[in-house]
Amino acid sequence: MADKIILCLCLDITEHDLDRAIEEGFTDAETLKRYTAGFMGPCQGKSCMDTILERLAHKTGVDPESLRRPTLRPPAHPVRLGLLAGLGGSDAS
Repeated sequence: MADKIILCLCLDITEHDLDRAIEEGFTDAETLKRYTAGFMGPCQGKSCMDTILERLAHKTGVDPESLRRPTLRPPAHPVRLGLLAGLGGSDAS
């Protein structure tokens, strides 16, 4: 598709994907994040947040500065309880 515009390179989220989500009612950054998984790739939104928020603002007719940025959390991985208790050992499975 020659006119495919990718807004999130990590998760291959296109402008069309984002527009469809907004049309379905996901019109704030937090719900848009949960629906599309935008901001949740390896970059944690560092490369796509501004672009996605600008598109959201354009489609909803609001000022981009008025949009609340979604909560970003680092990726999690399991840790053995013994390691947390100070019993030593490795956290590798």
